[in-house]
Amino acid sequence: MRSGRGIAVAAFGCAILTHHDARAQDAYLQGVFTGSIGVTDNVSSAAEPPAGPGPEADGFGTASPGLIFTYTTPRTSNTLSYTFAASFFFLHSEASSYSNIATWSGRFVTSPRTTLTLGASGSQGQLNTFQLEQAPGTTTLAGTAGGTTNFVQGSINEGFSFQPSPVWQLGQAASFLVYNPLLARPQRTYSAANTLSAQRIFRHDIASLALSVGYTHFDNVPVTDTDPETEDTYVERDQLLTTLVASWQHDLGRRFSSQLDVGGVVATDLTGDAVSLVRPAGLAALRYTHDRGEAELAYAYAAAPNVFLQQIQLSHQLTLRAAAPVLRPAWRLSVEGSAGVSLARPLERNAAGELVTGPNTIAVLTDVALLWSPMIVIPDFALALRYQHTNQRTEARTAELPDTRIVRNALLLTVSGAFPRRMEPGSRISMTQPFGSAGPVGQPHRDPTPIESPEGTEPAAGDATP
Repeated sequence: MRSGRGIAVAAFGCAILTHHDARAQDAYLQGVFTGSIGVTDNVSSAAEPPAGPGPEADGFGTASPGLIFTYTTPRTSNTLSYTFAASFFFLHSEASSYSNIATWSGRFVTSPRTTLTLGASGSQGQLNTFQLEQAPGTTTLAGTAGGTTNFVQGSINEGFSFQPSPVWQLGQAASFLVYNPLLARPQRTYSAANTLSAQRIFRHDIASLALSVGYTHFDNVPVTDTDPETEDTYVERDQLLTTLVASWQHDLGRRFSSQLDVGGVVATDLTGDAVSLVRPAGLAALRYTHDRGEAELAYAYAAAPNVFLQQIQLSHQLTLRAAAPVLRPAWRLSVEGSAGVSLARPLERNAAGELVTGPNTIAVLTDVALLWSPMIVIPDFALALRYQHTNQRTEARTAELPDTRIVRNALLLTVSGAFPRRMEPGSRISMTQPFGSAGPVGQPHRDPTPIESPEGTEPAAGDATP
């Protein structure tokens, strides 16, 4: 861990010393840093008795330096980033962890009508600090297995778009992900997906149709029985998801927009005889965007793999994400965060070999931060007071077994900064996109976009973020 910290600190210093020369060569190098000190009532995200040993409280500190390098030309854009994050618990040093996250994204204008995007990412970390390493407006609402398990994860993605006319766009996107817990019997997950889409742009609306096919393989899935004296058995699962969704996005003005998706999903268990289950899929979202704030209220019903629980889950999910200034601009105060609830059921076979939904997992998330930024003296500096609450309950499979409940609260004081200052502000919240990156994404345009970009313009960075 010392060597990793040394590399990150040296890279941060390199950004400060070399950013002027880099920008002259159509390159931009930026150092970022986040540090915090806080307390939590559940160090290892342990389940409450009798399903688990129960939570233990502790104080902790985090440090997360990183680098972002962007290189652009009139027809290409590449962004490479690296972040090192360390968490130190004061009383439970065995729960201390560090993580490394590296990502690359590239966008290439291959012709006046076509664009190619590529991306790759790799991360290594620990489950008990997974949510704390995310920003309040982007925290993942998904069930986890709890504990302090270390894991390694990698993914690649590709996208291709073709614009035959100013109002029509065809798209294709593919992705591949590997999740590997570092255990004696690793419960690995491999997932691959491909999406085809067609989009028609109107003056105030966007109509889309997206077809997505995803394959997921789970290794070493434990099958628990009611006899504690008997060892669990392990199986492999291969499951296929096919989703077809029609979307309509409507511009409600300069700041509000709405999205309504309606479709269906066919889930197939490929183990033995292929057995399928048909369910609806849909999304309803209301979004607000402004130079000083943004928000989204969304409900989605979708099927997706959960790598932490080794399940394909059918889930109802209601989320509210927002980032906005507080009262007077002169106070330099803003708030950002996420709140949501999810009801998920795994796809599994019953004793008769039928594909059914299993026990419910209910997850509740509240993650909010109050930020203060001084006058522009230190670039992108912010001081934040953050509170995070997670509450997850999974029903037992039989009456003889207890329900599993994980409750965790954390309070943090965080300081963050970047040098040099960001040229353009980025989104502070993540919008709901449950049906694939090539599906209906983003806000409607008031006018169709032209086929050819104006002379001398450059593509925006980060369009192919993994």
